[in-house]
Amino acid sequence: MSSSNIHRPPADFTADEFKARRDKVFEAIGEQAVGVLQGADNPPDLGLFRQYNEFYYMCGIEVPHAYLLLNGRRRRSVLFLPRLSQISREHDMEVPSADNPDYARALSGVDEVRGVEELGAYLGNTGVVYTPFRPGQGLNMTDGTASYCYSSVLADPWDGRLHRSAQFIDKLHSRYPGLEVRDLSPTIDKLRLIKSPKEIELLHRAGKLTAHGVREAIRSTKPGVMEFQLDAALRYYYLSGGARGEGYHAIVGGGLNAWHGHYMANNCPLNDGDLVLCDCGPDYHYYTSDIGRMWPVNGRYTPTQRALYGFVVEYHKVLLERIRPGRMLADIESESAEVMKAVLAKWTFSSPVHEAAARRMFEFRGFLSHCVGMCVHDPGGHWGRPLEPGMVFAPDPQMIIPEERLYVRVEDTVVVTEDGIENFTADAPLELDDVEALMQENGLLQMFPPV
Repeated sequence: MSSSNIHRPPADFTADEFKARRDKVFEAIGEQAVGVLQGADNPPDLGLFRQYNEFYYMCGIEVPHAYLLLNGRRRRSVLFLPRLSQISREHDMEVPSADNPDYARALSGVDEVRGVEELGAYLGNTGVVYTPFRPGQGLNMTDGTASYCYSSVLADPWDGRLHRSAQFIDKLHSRYPGLEVRDLSPTIDKLRLIKSPKEIELLHRAGKLTAHGVREAIRSTKPGVMEFQLDAALRYYYLSGGARGEGYHAIVGGGLNAWHGHYMANNCPLNDGDLVLCDCGPDYHYYTSDIGRMWPVNGRYTPTQRALYGFVVEYHKVLLERIRPGRMLADIESESAEVMKAVLAKWTFSSPVHEAAARRMFEFRGFLSHCVGMCVHDPGGHWGRPLEPGMVFAPDPQMIIPEERLYVRVEDTVVVTEDGIENFTADAPLELDDVEALMQENGLLQMFPPV
C-alpha cells in the first residue's frame, strides 16, 4: 500500500479563483521579490495524503513534495512537482506531475510546470524570497497546535529538530547566503479572512455535517455510554457526508471533564445527572466548522443546569442578533452585556456563586472569538476592524465557575452576510426544550449497539 494515497482532486475551485488569489500575492510582495510555498510531505504512516492549507489555497494541487513559485517581476507562477515515477499510485486516476504538466496547469491555472529538481535554478538570481515562516497547516492542525508541538520539541534537550518550514528557510540561507527571506504567512492570512462564495458553500456543508453529527450524538446519549462512542457517532455523519474525517479532535467531556475546555481523552463513561460538552467539526474538502453544545446525560436538565446553560444560551442569542456588516465586535459585545444585565435581573440561579459567574461574563471581551475556515482557528484578524460580508467566525459565550469546576458554553459558526448572518450550525438544537425532545429519540448507539 502506498503511503501517499493520492486521490482525485475534488475540483472545488476553478483555476481562475486560484489565479486571482496569486495575483493578490503578487501585489503584496512587489516586483523585486518571489514567493515560494512548500507543499506537505508524505505522511509517515499509511494515511491519506493531505496538502498544507496554504499551499492548497494557492493552487489546489494535492501531491506531496510540491513547490509553488510566484515571480513578482514577471507575475508568473511556476509549479515544481515530482516526476510520475516518484509518486506512488494504486489507481488509474490522472495525477498532477512534472510528466503531466497540462493536467497540473488545468487544475491550478499556473503558467509553468517543472520538475522539483529545477527549483534551484529559479532562485539563483533572486534577492528577496517570501515564504511562510510557521509550520504548514495539515490535518487537525491550527497555528496554535503547531506552535505548541514545536515549542515542546525545542524544549526537549534530546530533540530540537526544525519543523519542515524552518528547515526550508535554513536551506535557502545556506544555499543562497545573500538571500533575504521574509514571511509570506501574514499576506496569505489576509486573503483567507474574507471567504469567497465557493468557500462559503463548502463551509455551509461542513456546518451541516457538524450540526447533524451533534444531533446524532444527542440522540445516542444515555447513562453508561462512553464519551468515545459519541465521538464515533459524530464521525459516522462526517464520513457518510463526504468528509475525510475530523477537522480537529472532538471534545466530548462528561461531568467534570467539561471543566477542561480542550479535554480530548474521550475515554470516560457518561454518568446520570451530568452534563456533557461537545465541541467538534469535520474536515470537508479542506474546510471545517465549530460548534459547542451541552446536554443532560439522562435526558432532562436539572433546575440548576437549566439556569446555567439557559443563561449562556440567552447570551448567545443576544450576540447573534447584533452581528451585521459595518459593526465592530467590541461594540457588539458591550451592547450584548448591557442587554444581559437586564436579563440577569429577572433570572433565578440556585446559588450566589452562579449569579456571580454570570456577572463576570459582562466584563469578558472575546465571546465573538476566532475565525473559522480551513482551520477551526483560522488565521486572519476580525477584531479591530468593521465586519464585512464573507467573514466567518465562532460566537462562543462561556460561563466559568472555578469554585465548582464548572464550565458552561455554547458555540456556532456564522458567516457575515449583506444584512446579518447565516448560522452554518443552526441545525443543532439550541433551545433546551428542543434538546430534551431530541433526546427522547433513539440514536445509532441504541439501534446498532456495539458488539
